[in-house]
Amino acid sequence: MTRTPKRMLNSLADIKRYFAENEVPYYFISATNFNLMGMHEWVRGWQDLNMIDCFDGRHPQVVIAEDDHTMQFESIEDINAYVLNNPEVRALIAARQAQSKTRSRAIFLFFNEQLEAICKELDLDIILPKFSLVHEIDSKIVTTEIGNQAGVSSVPNVLTKVNCYADLQQIARKAGLGERWVVQSSHGDSGKTTYFIASEADYRECAEKIEAEEKVKVMRWIRCTGSAIEACATRWGTVVGPLLTELIGAESLTAYAGGWCGNELYTEAFSMDIRRQVQQKTQAIGDVLYRRGYRGYFELDFLIDLDTNDLYLGELNARITGISAMTNMSDFSIEHIPLFLFHLLEYDPEVDLNIDIDAFNQAELAQGAAGTASQVILNYTEDGMKIVTEAPVSGVYTLQADGHLKLKNPGYDRREALAENEAYVLRIMGAGEYTYLGADLAIMFMNCRIRDPKGKLNPAGEQWVNALKSCYQYRDLDAEELSQMQSHPAISDDGAEK
Repeated sequence: MTRTPKRMLNSLADIKRYFAENEVPYYFISATNFNLMGMHEWVRGWQDLNMIDCFDGRHPQVVIAEDDHTMQFESIEDINAYVLNNPEVRALIAARQAQSKTRSRAIFLFFNEQLEAICKELDLDIILPKFSLVHEIDSKIVTTEIGNQAGVSSVPNVLTKVNCYADLQQIARKAGLGERWVVQSSHGDSGKTTYFIASEADYRECAEKIEAEEKVKVMRWIRCTGSAIEACATRWGTVVGPLLTELIGAESLTAYAGGWCGNELYTEAFSMDIRRQVQQKTQAIGDVLYRRGYRGYFELDFLIDLDTNDLYLGELNARITGISAMTNMSDFSIEHIPLFLFHLLEYDPEVDLNIDIDAFNQAELAQGAAGTASQVILNYTEDGMKIVTEAPVSGVYTLQADGHLKLKNPGYDRREALAENEAYVLRIMGAGEYTYLGADLAIMFMNCRIRDPKGKLNPAGEQWVNALKSCYQYRDLDAEELSQMQSHPAISDDGAEK
């Protein structure tokens, strides 16, 4: 049997043309399309399968499996299973599959063995590493080990079992970790499973969670600033995206001290030396991941010690993340190609690349932070539940002199808002919905710097955040609503987490 030769792509123009002519159905299945928003403009046949309608039916590539309120969701994986079991979604997938010459391909933010089984039933190829490998690599303990293999140091730490505060003190003293520590559990959202401990009182607040873990990561507490970068491990080499700042623990945006809540992308954010170090370390980790069988997209957090300027590996997310939209909609990506297209190519058996990956990475290093862009993720930060009575529509807004946002036009294109006084708002939670501590309300993309040198919101950032918060109004639950929620206490997670 003669094998059809692979199509060779020799330039970025070839890659653009290849996806513009694509006939393979691609599906991004998640609560919203936030993480890969805008990808439909690059990939013909792209479809977002979601449960939350951020666009009030205006987005032509978003298909909504409406919540019939018969189920309570405890995770994004539960939401994804609900979406793929929706009869209309299944009919759409079957119809497109019948028309296509190749099997359809599925991408998730989060998935599990159940979703692998559902996709097999629907003849959907998941173009991600196997869940078992993703889960293994997603451990913060394994991240440290992978970094060590790649020659990329973490903040001085020890991986150990902790049984009590005295135990923690003894472990830290023996390892030379000082008198204040950051403790992380192996899995979970870092904002909710990262504990800052400077006293026994601090420890008591999280003791039960720490002591329940077989092993935790105990780190020296350093004075640092965070950064985030995405990359793609491929058979042609590791392709690296731009380096972004991170906004952590802003009280007006998140209820969690270690909670991620925003990012910035601009040239002056980091020195060229830091950018070069981060890119080299990211490539080294990508190469180790590929040797372990991990293929495709991943994200790294790096910590810069403000006292020594040392660069440390913070976290590895084995997936697309909350900065994927910024990475793929950056000025550099619009001019060249989005980083995520390399992920799609890695999982495409019909193509091969004849492109200098090192040259692409060098161009990204020199030009990847062109322009100024930022984003904030607005969580509900109060205890107790409320009903949302007013919420913004998704679209372009301008900031008025009185500090309020004015809708310029509803829509789904973030890059329609590029002026300094404009922002794009992606509404997550709408009027009539239940909100609760930590719930994602909205994501806002701006064209200005939002952090000060200490990593806090600057005055401009506070002004934009306050303007967004003023778009939301709430009321208390009535007796019947309260009774319903007490009998169904699980609340859905809506998917804007890092």
